[in-house]
Amino acid sequence: MLDWMIETRNLENPDKPLDLSEEANWSASGESVNENTAGKLAAVYSCIGVLGRSLGQLPLHVLRKVDGKVTRATDHPVYYLLHDEPNSMQTSYDWRETIMVHVNGWGNGYSPIERDRHGTVVGLDLLRPWESSLFRSSSNRWVYSVSSDELPLKSVNPDDMLHFKAIGSNGLIGRSPILQCAETFALGQASQRYGNRFFGGGGRPAAIVSAKGQLNKESWNILKTAWKQAKRALRDEDNNTLMLPAELDYNQLTIAPEDAQFLETRKFNRSEIAGIYNVPSHMINDLDKATFSNISEQAIQFVRHTMIPWVVKFEQEMNRKLFTQAERRAGYYVKFNLNGLLRGTSKDRAEFYTKAIRDGWMTRNEVRELEEMNQADGLDKFLMSADLQPKVVGDKNEKR
Repeated sequence: MLDWMIETRNLENPDKPLDLSEEANWSASGESVNENTAGKLAAVYSCIGVLGRSLGQLPLHVLRKVDGKVTRATDHPVYYLLHDEPNSMQTSYDWRETIMVHVNGWGNGYSPIERDRHGTVVGLDLLRPWESSLFRSSSNRWVYSVSSDELPLKSVNPDDMLHFKAIGSNGLIGRSPILQCAETFALGQASQRYGNRFFGGGGRPAAIVSAKGQLNKESWNILKTAWKQAKRALRDEDNNTLMLPAELDYNQLTIAPEDAQFLETRKFNRSEIAGIYNVPSHMINDLDKATFSNISEQAIQFVRHTMIPWVVKFEQEMNRKLFTQAERRAGYYVKFNLNGLLRGTSKDRAEFYTKAIRDGWMTRNEVRELEEMNQADGLDKFLMSADLQPKVVGDKNEKR
């Protein structure tokens, strides 16, 4: 069972597994970039949070399609796990949100599938990405290895592991977006560190201060003490004036933030990070170029070009591993409902529903269900506006 421990091989480096152990990339700015350091940037935290919350809030159901009719498969054991509680420690929302954080931070999200002795899925656990590795065994099989301080070392068959991946070079394991774009994140870390040091020093650039006249040892000590007390007063009392007992020369050494375009650099870096995660800037509270009209359009683009690819990735991985071939042939599948992200305002929804009912492809009860309202008698028929009714050939009233 543990043949993966013997003569393991790797597509990229035969001496190492395809793992996700914490890696440090030294950038041109001298910053060490990894998932933990970059995660302290507000833009990174915001982007990953937006993606995690967006996926977590989507309704997730197990459906069954038979003879063209789709129904919710509430009797399937996977339904409760995905819709309510995948394991004893998490809700469905928490499970999906955490996996998205892992994928967008470390490049991979792992969730082992727990089955009973009959092969029925009874639980979906969650692993931290740095505790999981993908090995190729001596028998040429891919196997996941799991090790942590809390759990003993064990192997997991790929059929029993939900593996959600970011973009990678070999299709087997994802690459951390943070390590892939390390220089961009390093610039954010460097500018943040510069700002912290600048304001931590009392909000003044570093400089050389020298006395214009000669000082003896006693005068020099008095001056040093007075300088330290004055700087402390700047920080503690928000005082903008230094009171010193001597005439001094002040020579600035560092560049002031406005000269270094500090604010512009930070804004540009936030925009770049949002671009890496394909998150609209206004969703991480960058409203410099936001208007009401373009925010609405960007929200739609976010669903189409950011969330739908993630939804398809999650659906395909879950469909192929949570259901047997017989179940898939019987019509079982997993489906996210994206309507929650596209609901819009009450006016937008009313116009959408009106057109759907008028054009005859939604019933009024289907609309009520989407609005979390109980169904009513007599509202299950499809309606169609009179001007959309097909003409009858040979109708005497037909205009010639």
